[in-house]
Amino acid sequence: MNRLLWCLFFWVISQGTYAQRVGVYQFEKNLEEESGQLPPLKVLKETGIFQEDVLPELKNAKRSVYVFEKNYGLQFDNRAANGFLRDSYTIEIYFKFSALDSWKRVIDFKNRKSDHGCYIYDGKLNFYNFALGTRAPVRANEYTHYVISRNGKTKQLKMYVDGESKVEFTDQNNEGVIDEDGVLNFFHDDLIVKEEASAGAVAIIKIFDYVVEPTEVKKSYLKLNESVLKKPTVQPVATSPLPATTLPQAKTPPSANDLPSKEPSLVLSGQVQNETTRKPVKQPTVVVLDKNNIEKQRLKGTDDGLFKIAFEVGQDVYFMVEADGFFPTSIHYTAKELTEKSKNGTIFTLKPVTISESIVLKNIRFVQGMPELLPESEEDLNRLWMFMRDNPAAEIELHGHTDNLGDFDLNLALSRQRVESVKAFLVSKGIASQRISGRGFGSTRPIANNNREETRQLNRRVEFVIKKLK
Repeated sequence: MNRLLWCLFFWVISQGTYAQRVGVYQFEKNLEEESGQLPPLKVLKETGIFQEDVLPELKNAKRSVYVFEKNYGLQFDNRAANGFLRDSYTIEIYFKFSALDSWKRVIDFKNRKSDHGCYIYDGKLNFYNFALGTRAPVRANEYTHYVISRNGKTKQLKMYVDGESKVEFTDQNNEGVIDEDGVLNFFHDDLIVKEEASAGAVAIIKIFDYVVEPTEVKKSYLKLNESVLKKPTVQPVATSPLPATTLPQAKTPPSANDLPSKEPSLVLSGQVQNETTRKPVKQPTVVVLDKNNIEKQRLKGTDDGLFKIAFEVGQDVYFMVEADGFFPTSIHYTAKELTEKSKNGTIFTLKPVTISESIVLKNIRFVQGMPELLPESEEDLNRLWMFMRDNPAAEIELHGHTDNLGDFDLNLALSRQRVESVKAFLVSKGIASQRISGRGFGSTRPIANNNREETRQLNRRVEFVIKKLK
């Protein structure tokens, strides 16, 4: 009998441990969670105001909402909530933004330290820089039912608007998981790229500690939309036509390769953007390579940076992306990643070229203590070669750096020798030697802590500075 009672006791405890929980913030003149089980939301920057607003999907009823100015967001303190929000969750928001003319941050998981997270841009849902959704019914000054969920076991992250799934991808790097700061920020800009926030209003925020199934997401929206099946059409105020950046409608310019006449196995749509401003890069070139660096396809994107490429199922793909005024970038997708990206679209970013700015060649590797280049350096070296090839008037200065281990003078000499190795590679590919100068700095210019190997290795690097472009 005692054993039976103990088993019953532990069964009850286990049921309580894994009970599904939800926190609800209704904004009825306060920022409190309605059950009192979770902490109130915190104000970021300055406090907004509570006022009555008409909610079209609630029979046009007036209801209290929280109105915030640009960059006056809200924060959920997961530490104060005893780790309520983990790697499996659902977040539901009913809100509106007053401006959607550019990237507008919805949710930030890394306490403003990262540019990655949930955005709305031109009516499309985005989890930058991993998935780009198709156009959704999101308009300025109209309330939107917005849901994001993440499964901690499969790492599948899904984003919905008005009950419909718009983005889905595998969050391998845990970008959709709160970091060590333990906070979740809403509607607030990060510290990396400025001017990516909007003023607006929020009526409901729900935070679930579990994954809500798609059918339940749809039901939740329909409950909001009991009497009004469609939002009233409101013509946006604009001085010029909205940019045609919906990926499925992108048309390849005449200079691009035609897609196969038969139905392709996979079609990857995407956009190339300026890494700094997030604006589209005009007519980028996208080159498809095989694993041996042999070119297989080449096409030029549109003036809005859009492109579309067909592939066969089951192949790894290597991309090289370049455009006038930008430093080329390379991307590798496994067969699985390519299939995933073909569903949701992708975003490639290019770093704009700036005179006198140092650019780190992150993947240049040398034999330990030697100036000899390792094979894995070839990708970054080819990117630098492409830049020099495509900008025949450009002149660069290479900078070699080491960590602080070993003799100072030997490190200084080694940094100079490694610069010469990179220069020799470029010259062997046809770049005139007079266009390349170099300097070695040894251990005198660290960019990371030299006390630990994982950061010390960042100091063993080669950089280049553009001295002349045209």
